[in-house]
Amino acid sequence: MNIFEPLKLLLYPALLLLSSLMLQACSIGGELLKEADSFRGMAQDEVIIVGSIELRPKLSKDEQKLSPDGVWDVLGYGDMNKNRCMIQFNSSPVADDYKLLINPELNKTFFFRVSRDKKYIVEGSILTEFSRYGNTGRIWLPMHFKVDIKPNDKAVYIGKIIYTRDDFNSITDIKLKDDYKKANRLFRKKFGKKYKLRKSLIQKI
Repeated sequence: MNIFEPLKLLLYPALLLLSSLMLQACSIGGELLKEADSFRGMAQDEVIIVGSIELRPKLSKDEQKLSPDGVWDVLGYGDMNKNRCMIQFNSSPVADDYKLLINPELNKTFFFRVSRDKKYIVEGSILTEFSRYGNTGRIWLPMHFKVDIKPNDKAVYIGKIIYTRDDFNSITDIKLKDDYKKANRLFRKKFGKKYKLRKSLIQKI
């Protein structure tokens, strides 16, 4: 009997776990912010960004392949991308290697705390396929926007960004819709009336 065989059996799950963790951490490539549910504990340099992302046509039921064979999804990477997009905020109008990300659900109003100096929306994508080799399929969402954030803002509404795609998942049209009334109604229901949601629609850069 090979004396190393039992050791291999013990090490294999650990190596599989380590490789899965490294793969998912590298795939995220930065810090993923949690969606805000209150103003409690909010830092002075933070503001709540409110808006929505719509994709036309919508993702079909089986369009995203996020449960690959041979990958132990320890970090829940599939769930954090299911019917969601990844959006990078930055303090300059260019994307960074280390990303500050939000992952809003598509076609739904989102509420995320973001540092108020991160005024630029510089990159966006929807993951369509995740394998043991990494992210192998994406729909890239052109994002070259700036958010006007005032020093006394607690929350700003940036609008609904509507992306239209073709059969090859290339974006063919981008529109901005002002859906402030709906967003403000949801904002008050979620956070109350203590703070105002100021309309500050994104600007192209």
